[in-house]
Amino acid sequence: MPSQDNNKTVIVVGGGWAGLSCAVELSRIGYHVTVLESARQLGGRARRVAFNEQAVDNGQHVLLGAYRQTLALFKILGLSFSDNLVRKSLDLHLLCKDGNKFNLKLPTLITPLNLFFGLLRAKGFNLYDRWRALVFGFKLFTNAIVPSNGANNDDISVAELLRKENQTTNNINALWGPICLASLNTTIDEASAGIFVRVLHDTFCRSQNDADLILSRVDLGALLPDPAMDYIEQHAGNVYLSKRVTQITIEQRHITGVLCDKERYVAKHVVLAIPPNTCMPLIKDHPALHDVAYNLSGFSYNPIVTIYLKYPKSVKPDQPVQALIGMTSQWIIDRRVVGQPGLMAVVISGPGPHMEKDNDELIKIVENELAECFPHWPSPEDALVIREKRATFNCRVGVNALRPENKTEIDGLWLAGDYTKSAYPATLESAVLSGHLTARLIHRGYLTKN
Repeated sequence: MPSQDNNKTVIVVGGGWAGLSCAVELSRIGYHVTVLESARQLGGRARRVAFNEQAVDNGQHVLLGAYRQTLALFKILGLSFSDNLVRKSLDLHLLCKDGNKFNLKLPTLITPLNLFFGLLRAKGFNLYDRWRALVFGFKLFTNAIVPSNGANNDDISVAELLRKENQTTNNINALWGPICLASLNTTIDEASAGIFVRVLHDTFCRSQNDADLILSRVDLGALLPDPAMDYIEQHAGNVYLSKRVTQITIEQRHITGVLCDKERYVAKHVVLAIPPNTCMPLIKDHPALHDVAYNLSGFSYNPIVTIYLKYPKSVKPDQPVQALIGMTSQWIIDRRVVGQPGLMAVVISGPGPHMEKDNDELIKIVENELAECFPHWPSPEDALVIREKRATFNCRVGVNALRPENKTEIDGLWLAGDYTKSAYPATLESAVLSGHLTARLIHRGYLTKN
């Protein structure tokens, strides 16, 4: 790569959603960007995977209306909403192993009336359940629940918060528990109450459309990585695959570039948009970055397993997204919206006994659970298991104390990713926000110096 020794050259290490968000924003405002991705495709932990003759996703990333920065990024890339996405008002159906059914449906009303009326008319919950949920919802809207932001010693678990708020067993098992596991990928016994409250507030208490479910009509590769690469290259940037960065080069506390084996790339700014466990080896030997490296070593991770079951095209659940309670299977997502009728994605978030099962055992367990829930369905014709063992960081109590700022102590060296300092868990929106913020901070520094 020819050297670009000027203040508007940036290397983005990592082509996941954080790195691509950063690279797109920098390209938009006139920077020369080079993206170096170690894998043979872009997307990171949200990418396409081949399944026979179909393209599926390595995990089911359902977006929310509250994902404002992600939706803004799609607009920058020129993606048509109607061609690529479908929006549905929240209509949460939960089926328990004992046969009990729960439903939370938000009516088309302004916030917070949509949440209050939704909770008031929720099915499967008794009068006291709904009353306690309403009180909790009112406190969320009025910011009366203000636990620690997760960075202090007074952070508590979601389970402890729900007990303090007198939430009933039904509310915990069939409402807040599933929402916590789906959004934080961490069980309520471990999850940070501060982060959970922020998620609930921004989903249910800002705008009536924030709680909408947004499903992709295309695979994840077509949703962001492909158009982002096109955008970067159309703006004079470069995207290189199968380029693993082995070293960052620093001179007198200034970044000068990176090495890919023996190949050197030079830039005034380097953004490490890679997970903590991959970032740590690159920074741990630099004294000014010891504290960051130490904090990154404190991160733990939770898995997400997705089991694809291929049924005849006529098989169709009542809802495109449905939750299962008390089973190994947690969520069923109908891939019909992606043009794959009969293909079901079954999602299992977080750790558990399922991680000890081999693929054949796990497929059989999930197949049997779906047969019990939907006895009229035939047996599946094919199956695929995708395990993301480090799908997200463990959003545990106090984890925000470990999360680093985007700007480091080395001039020109930046961090981007869903794990950086924010009030959100490891979601696509968190990754996109981090990448966008890093780009804006780089440009702000440029404007200040010039």
